[in-house]
Amino acid sequence: MAEINCLDGDNITNLREDLHDEENISYNDFDQILQIASEVLERCLDRGENGSVKGLIYGHVQSGKTAVILTTMALAADNGFNNFVVMTSDLNDIYDQTLKRIKGALDSFQVFGKTEIRNNLAATPGLPLALVCSKNPRRLQDVLNIVQQSNWQNEPVIIIDDEADQASLDTNINDLNRPTSAVNQGIVDLRNNLNSHTYLQTTATPQALLLQDSQSAFRPDFVVVTEPGTGYAGGNYFFDNNNNFNNSRHIRIVPLIDLNKLRNSNRIPDTVIQSMLVFFLGAAILRIQGNSKKYTYLLHTSFRQGDHHLAAELVDQFKSELTTQLKQHPHDPIMGLSSALRTQLQNAYNDLQQTFINVPSFSEVLVEISRRITSTEVIEINSDSGEGIKDQPTRKHTLYIGGTKIGRGVTVKNLLVTYYGRDAQQPQMDTVLQHARMYGYRQNELPATRIYLPSHLAQRFVDIHISDNLVREQCQATYLPIQTIPLMQKGMKPTRRNVLNENTVTLVTYQGGKQYFPSLPISDPKILGNQTQELDNLLSTANYPNLRQSYTVTIDKILEILNFQYGTPGTSGAWNDDLIRQAIAALRDQTRYQNTGSVVIVNLNSDLKKSASRNYTQLGSVLTGDAGKIPYGVDRNYPALLMTRLKGEVSPQGGWHGVPFWVPVIRFPDGNYAFSVNES
Repeated sequence: MAEINCLDGDNITNLREDLHDEENISYNDFDQILQIASEVLERCLDRGENGSVKGLIYGHVQSGKTAVILTTMALAADNGFNNFVVMTSDLNDIYDQTLKRIKGALDSFQVFGKTEIRNNLAATPGLPLALVCSKNPRRLQDVLNIVQQSNWQNEPVIIIDDEADQASLDTNINDLNRPTSAVNQGIVDLRNNLNSHTYLQTTATPQALLLQDSQSAFRPDFVVVTEPGTGYAGGNYFFDNNNNFNNSRHIRIVPLIDLNKLRNSNRIPDTVIQSMLVFFLGAAILRIQGNSKKYTYLLHTSFRQGDHHLAAELVDQFKSELTTQLKQHPHDPIMGLSSALRTQLQNAYNDLQQTFINVPSFSEVLVEISRRITSTEVIEINSDSGEGIKDQPTRKHTLYIGGTKIGRGVTVKNLLVTYYGRDAQQPQMDTVLQHARMYGYRQNELPATRIYLPSHLAQRFVDIHISDNLVREQCQATYLPIQTIPLMQKGMKPTRRNVLNENTVTLVTYQGGKQYFPSLPISDPKILGNQTQELDNLLSTANYPNLRQSYTVTIDKILEILNFQYGTPGTSGAWNDDLIRQAIAALRDQTRYQNTGSVVIVNLNSDLKKSASRNYTQLGSVLTGDAGKIPYGVDRNYPALLMTRLKGEVSPQGGWHGVPFWVPVIRFPDGNYAFSVNES
């Protein structure tokens, strides 16, 4: 792996100052970014080594992954690497944004964009060169041409694939009658022409990458999890309170937008009006307090572009109505307000008082809105309108309506209010996370930040947040890709199906109230080792004095007991040691279960054998009929672990290996838990 001899070379020193001056990244935060970049680079293929290594930089949504990319490139250049390829979105705004940042931040690099690459512009030998291309088959071929002409085939190369789970994967993987998708083939061709390269994938939503086949050129060999910098507000901030939304400082529960009513009434719903008023008042308070930015609002209506157009018209109509009433008495706007609008504005002001400190008076805020509300732009964003998110908004208020055209990686500058009025029938975890535009470095704007959405969508964000944290924790602990994605809602998908091999990725569901046990428990002493003795100590009568009695324990204790090999790999049935542990860990991390479960010692000297009905090859059951539907009085609202110690006697029919061993039965509380598993 790559040797790092220099952590404070010219490239790192210059980048530290650039990120501090241009992006307000503190020196302490940069040191954390540098640590992450070091963990990435030390796992890359070293100069002089042939072969390839695949790595994943696992970031957070809107957390500044580009800073990690830039720091990794700068650190690599300071340690002798000169050849870089950066692949980014084929959307012009995102491509231009990425190219601009690389050119601005890496002073000693030669940076070639699409034009220079296409024209085969000559590079100065001996200096770091970054080829920045979009993920487009023609642009990838242009890169391959310049790579071949520059003789990079025999030099170490670092390829960075930004948002690698999008566009890079083979969308025809399950259709043998179609060729590999063009972008995927272009990336494969480029890599196949390099004798020594590291392929670094970056994304905040790696579900599709982690579920690639073990032999896939796109499944990472290592994973480095990033940490967001100071002031980041993401899932841990907005959705770490589970389903206690009524006490949230920022989440407001609203019904889904009734699209038929919207189309027939020609009036936006009252909840949308309320969200707009909170936006205007919040922006006014921030300006009065000295934060003179240009603020934005985002309304997701539906997936139909016709609805976007109607919603944009109605929003603009209400904005005009609000402007007219406020402007009637500019120095005392309240005098020109209808009683209904005055009440709505007062309610919005009362809402903001919950999160602001030293709020200006209601009349003062209205005067500020009246002064600035004319500087408002309503923009419909979809492919029909051709409009997208502006890199630098020009008006004091920008209201974006739609949202289907917002590309990955695009930051909605100074976003205060997000309104989700739509729903996906088959939600995908990675897509929902990528829509979390309210995440980011918004500490100064947090008092005015609001998220309006239906309760089931709020719960979906909570469940995805829990799942994402579980994946991060496991990757962070091992620096390795995991093979299982926990999904906290049945019906949730980890990613789009057309990039996953249907022969190796399955969905396993554990049902609430149902019991699971290993159909063929491990009984071979060569495999068991000291497991029985260790479990004897954990489950001793000193800890659990009575048989068939339910003892309340922490879920951490249940996981400690489950942290052994119980099931024989490859046997049928839903039991999978690792999957069961992940499912129980997912329950532990939900507030509703309060890290609480129960343990029951069922039997310490069981004669249980393999079942005759299963040809003496597997267990038919573990608990006896007298255990009851809810065995031994365990609390049905919490997970329960029921442990049985078998004698393990040798027998020609259904016997074991002659040594005692333990068999677990896990009972799940009410609810459904699904997991996507990469079986390759």
